[in-house]
Amino acid sequence: MSTELEAVQSEHGDISLTRFSGGSERGVCVQLTRERRRPGEWGFDHIQLNRDDALAMAAALIEFATDTRGFE
Repeated sequence: MSTELEAVQSEHGDISLTRFSGGSERGVCVQLTRERRRPGEWGFDHIQLNRDDALAMAAALIEFATDTRGFE
């Protein structure tokens, strides 16, 4: 069973979030999905993260957004 979470609005297209069970090995996971927008190509890109991966990704994104890691 999966649950649609609130989508993230972006000027480059919405990113939908879906919570789902990754089974006993991965536990509860989240999938981020975005429509692929390349000329002559149509589809969707996605990434699946367990809770630990999501936390690490969130920390890296916050560092990027606040420019505290030195991304240039």
